[in-house]
Amino acid sequence: MPLQDLPAGHEFPPESLIISEMEAAAYAAAVGDTSVETSERVPSVAVVAAGLSRFIKHLGLADGTVEVVHASQEISFDRPVTPGETLEIRATLKSNAERRGSRFATVEMIFVDGTGEQVASASSLILVNAT
Repeated sequence: MPLQDLPAGHEFPPESLIISEMEAAAYAAAVGDTSVETSERVPSVAVVAAGLSRFIKHLGLADGTVEVVHASQEISFDRPVTPGETLEIRATLKSNAERRGSRFATVEMIFVDGTGEQVASASSLILVNAT
């Protein structure tokens, strides 16, 4: 369903997320993060980036026909994520408004582990420019 048709409060179906050691290392290299031993821990922002990219695709915004800007991000981690660990993403569209021809949408995500414990939470504001 297109973003403009989704109401604030829309809950997306839960999604599984696994970030391999290779993906964690590639992310760390891409952003120049040398502080993380990716065989032991996934860079924190890599978890949120992987989650948000899934929902951008679900919203039909990843096909290159519209400009999407990741305008702001709030992140909280309860513990590190290990490579290969299975997480579940629970996401909600918290706001969705059009202003002056651009759409502003906030997606809130909760990441939980296999025991149901929260690992992280994030709130991401995306801006979709009119074409």
